[in-house]
Amino acid sequence: MEKIIGVTETRNKIKDLIDKVSEKKEIFIITRDSRPEAVIMSYEEYLKNKKDIEEAKKIKFENVLEKTRSHFAEWLSKKGYDVSKLSDDEIYEIIKNA
Repeated sequence: MEKIIGVTETRNKIKDLIDKVSEKKEIFIITRDSRPEAVIMSYEEYLKNKKDIEEAKKIKFENVLEKTRSHFAEWLSKKGYDVSKLSDDEIYEIIKNA
């Protein structure tokens, strides 16, 4: 569970906060003028989050790519092409001449 702490209090207690983050895996949201500005978390948690974000980006990209392929195959079919019989070079020529 995250804890919210102001920037001034953070400055005054930074060693204690780092101890809590590293030992107890606590997460602190740092605010300035009551607005969230930063997060302090363990390096281990940071790496896990970074890996999760990269994996989510990869999944999103693969989904977009699959939809694009599907739409392109549909477009080729509407133009009268048999998608299963086209080579990569033929597809490139179709795109180039479109």
